[in-house]
Amino acid sequence: MQPFNENRPPSVYSLVLYALGFMLLWEWLRPLTQITSTEDTQIFVVFTAFLFIVAYFRLPFWISFAIKLIALLYAVHALYYPDVFLSFQWVPHLIGDLQSSLALIWDQQWTEMSSLSRSLLFFILLWLVSYLMHYWLIQAKRIFLFLFITVLYITVLDTFTPYDAKMAIVRTVFIGLILVGILRIMKIVEAEGFSLMKGRFPVMWMVPLTVVIALSSTLGLLAPKASPQWPDPVPFITSMSDKGEEGAGINTRFARIGYGTNDSRLGGPFKFDYKEVFTATVKERHYWRVETKDAYTGKGWENSFSNEQLLLDRRSVEYAAPGSSLIEQGGAQMVKEEASINMAKTYPFIVSPGVITSIQAKKNVDFMLDPLTGQINTTNGGNPTRLKQYKLEYELPLYDKKKLRESSQSYPQYVTQYYLQLPAELPQRVKKLAARIVKNEDNPYDKAKAVENYFSLNNFGYDTVDVRVPKKNEDYVDKFLFDAQKGYCDNFSTSMIVLLRSVGIPARWVKGFTYGEYQDTKNVYKTYKITNANAHSWPEVYFAGVGWVPFEPTRGFSNPTPIEEEMKSASAPVAPPVKKNDKKQVQPDKKEQSASKGQNGDGTLAIIGTALLYVIPLTVAAALLALLFRKKWLRQYYIWKFRRRNGSGTFADAYDRLLWLTQLYGLKKDPSYTLREYAVYVDRSLDTRDMRRLTSAYESLQYSNKQMADPWTETNKELWENLIKKLRG
Repeated sequence: MQPFNENRPPSVYSLVLYALGFMLLWEWLRPLTQITSTEDTQIFVVFTAFLFIVAYFRLPFWISFAIKLIALLYAVHALYYPDVFLSFQWVPHLIGDLQSSLALIWDQQWTEMSSLSRSLLFFILLWLVSYLMHYWLIQAKRIFLFLFITVLYITVLDTFTPYDAKMAIVRTVFIGLILVGILRIMKIVEAEGFSLMKGRFPVMWMVPLTVVIALSSTLGLLAPKASPQWPDPVPFITSMSDKGEEGAGINTRFARIGYGTNDSRLGGPFKFDYKEVFTATVKERHYWRVETKDAYTGKGWENSFSNEQLLLDRRSVEYAAPGSSLIEQGGAQMVKEEASINMAKTYPFIVSPGVITSIQAKKNVDFMLDPLTGQINTTNGGNPTRLKQYKLEYELPLYDKKKLRESSQSYPQYVTQYYLQLPAELPQRVKKLAARIVKNEDNPYDKAKAVENYFSLNNFGYDTVDVRVPKKNEDYVDKFLFDAQKGYCDNFSTSMIVLLRSVGIPARWVKGFTYGEYQDTKNVYKTYKITNANAHSWPEVYFAGVGWVPFEPTRGFSNPTPIEEEMKSASAPVAPPVKKNDKKQVQPDKKEQSASKGQNGDGTLAIIGTALLYVIPLTVAAALLALLFRKKWLRQYYIWKFRRRNGSGTFADAYDRLLWLTQLYGLKKDPSYTLREYAVYVDRSLDTRDMRRLTSAYESLQYSNKQMADPWTETNKELWENLIKKLRG
């Protein structure tokens, strides 16, 4: 006789195994933020957890495959596409990116793949590993090899990368030993051939195992450690590998990302550094500016000249120099904000989020504004000084898209003098590409958006590793646009500025930090931690009558600056309602009218589309819930159904349905079993004798030569219901 849990382990037992297996696999994902260009692993962790949840419910293959595929596509969409998932506008771009990557894979050019394709492959890898974990945990009941590889993986990273694996090793060993212990217990149970406490999880067996492992792990962690007996091999290995690439005209050593002052030669790989720079307590998150640069040299950025700095009144900061203010008078609606800054790494300047109106800091500090770069330096007696803490009052602009579109291309002299500059050696194909990108646009704003979107629409990738410094005769932007087509923020922002300047639109390069990582909330104020890894660059574009507007072309980043379709001023007069019989009723513009008809017809399609947007997800959700809980509602349904049935054939139908339900709940019938043998197996599993009694009645009904009444009596009906109610799993 086969043991109870050969084909289906108890529910709680499976849940514990899956939870521990997920925690073990999670240790592979934790180091990614430090050893790769991945900024956030949350989406990968959630996707992996979802895979384990679906595996736990043991759905049919075609259903689980469909659910996991939808989850994979949604995860990719959440990472790379800001639009609505069900709009499917992102699908053509995804297909195009995959086609390009498949061609690169065929040519064995793995490093040329886009970050989108690499992320997709990583999601698929997680899918495969989760399946292997299911096999090792539930079927093979062997996990030691995976545990050993995990420990090896973590220790190698701890040795050769910045990742600190001290607690990771403790967690891995603790989880792994518990898993090994549970699986060993289950093997002993199966070898002895008895049911595991009638389907319950062996709590009393696991308590001493867990206590022993926890105690030994704690003692190992707290016990004194001997100092290393061998010299560290890492410096020697590093010195042998960091030789650069001869003949390439570059140095391949990795730098660490962080805020720097020398941008004359951009490019080269870097590693992310997550050391804290400052924390900011604000109401709304936003980028933090430090300075701008105006002169592109073909290799990087410099300032065209050194300007005399202006002393600012901290109580009422005024930008008196032409062009030193972000927003022109009346150029945008302004929202008043305030921020508290606590610096972990100090600089002789402050970070600013927008138009600063006042600064609160120590009394003996002067604030000096560089009108050209916008950088506000901190001095004391003429010497640079560094602040640990300060508070800012500032204004954030709300841009009006209509106003941006209507801005003219007649610019002030100081704007054209500094922000349309291009090196004479700039390749002509860069200018031709710029003209081709904006050829269908008729205003500066749409031209800027066309350039901003060009990189994502043409599968440019985000990469911090395989990024080369241009050779002596190469242009930084030209190399990125036509050869590499992958890089990080400096590549994207510089290229957008050069493309815009090539078509006569002023733009400048901005350096600073992104908004950082959320920490906590107190009242309406949120605290963010900004690290070296948040160092960033982006372009600002000048619009006549408005001022400087930030854009975000870098793949994987989104512009936090709001641009509204049409700003409504509180003082604007309200238009009177239009009467139905008014012959002078304002008609929509012909272009808008035709576009409206082309997209929505008489409005019916829009209503249907909106309805489907809600109906389809609700239907899918209801179907998934029905599928996930099908055992419970099917059991209740058949009890309700057969309570009301009587007459010839009812008992046979009820018995057949009972056989179907027992197998649905995991009591699989071996093909070699007779009905009597299977009845004994079911009774042992459920601790009853009812199945044998019903089976005897069923055999009498099937094989008797005499005409007999249908045995669907009250007694058999009660036995049948009791068996169904005892099914669990």
